[in-house]
Amino acid sequence: MADHWSVGSQMMGETIPKESNFVALDASEKDQWGVPLVHINVDYDENDAKMEQDFIEQYTDMFEKAGFIDIQAQTNTRAPGNDIHEMGGVRMGKDAKTSILNGWNQMHAVPNVFVTDGSCMTSVSTQNPSITFMAMSARAANYAIEQMKKGEL
Repeated sequence: MADHWSVGSQMMGETIPKESNFVALDASEKDQWGVPLVHINVDYDENDAKMEQDFIEQYTDMFEKAGFIDIQAQTNTRAPGNDIHEMGGVRMGKDAKTSILNGWNQMHAVPNVFVTDGSCMTSVSTQNPSITFMAMSARAANYAIEQMKKGEL
């Protein structure tokens, strides 16, 4: 009896920033304490579909060249947020009209609030960004301490 085995392949791709993806307070819906609910608008786009298709074509080609048979290409497009590091919900920038944080991860509108997770970044590579978050946190904390010493925070 022949051994039955299989090989699988999966991708982690970068979803590029797009204005159609945003987080906002709901204009009418409120929780039991009267606080506006969070409205999240996020979806994949044509670039994401093209990246997925390219991945399928590339791994199918590699599998064929390796001599694999019965190659079954399939996708498992999960909802955004289920298995990748989305970025940009509280992005950093110079202009308070287009960004929530300044270059020190400090809110433009509320100077004593710093946000140092991945939401401040509009993009990330396909690797786990945790060390970058830690570095941004250390940098922001150092800046906050310096601002407090000067009496500016």
